Amino acid sequence: MTAQRDHGIRPRSTHRAPVGADHRLFRGVPPAVPSDLALRIGMGSTPFAARRIPAATDCCSVARQFTRRTLLGWDLSSGLCDDTVQIASELVANAVRHGRPRGARAAADPPPTVWLALALRPRTLLCVVRDPSRRRPRLTCPAPLAERHRGLPIIDALSTSWGWTDDRGPHGKSVWARLTLPPA
Repeated sequence: MTAQRDHGIRPRSTHRAPVGADHRLFRGVPPAVPSDLALRIGMGSTPFAARRIPAATDCCSVARQFTRRTLLGWDLSSGLCDDTVQIASELVANAVRHGRPRGARAAADPPPTVWLALALRPRTLLCVVRDPSRRRPRLTCPAPLAERHRGLPIIDALSTSWGWTDDRGPHGKSVWARLTLPPA
């Protein structure tokens, strides 16, 4: 099942960030690919990068660093990069917090395996987070002083559209957000 929200928000900045030498990882195949990283860049293919995110206290930091490095390597604008970093962080936080399959117990079962993927398409950037839970994300309006339930409203505000895909099997769901790229 897929749900989608489309509210026409566009990235605010078209400033292009410089690419440093340390971002070469995403310009070609690195000499040694870590086991938790997948890359696909080639002639005619969609630039794609994915990383397994550990369900640990630094999961959001890992997601932000991976997203920023990938987008700077793709030479995307700093405004789009900032929005995508925030979206990736919120999606990963939700997946780690709520990503256990139904019936799993926090202490007895291992933490969920969460994957973050980025795909650059001709007019859009797609950010996808996959977790083993089939529970649907719910967009709710948090109380003014609430400390929780702010992730999806942030994703809704920063993305062009967002939604989820339930694979109708025991393998969980993917929650995605799409951002429109600024004109070249």
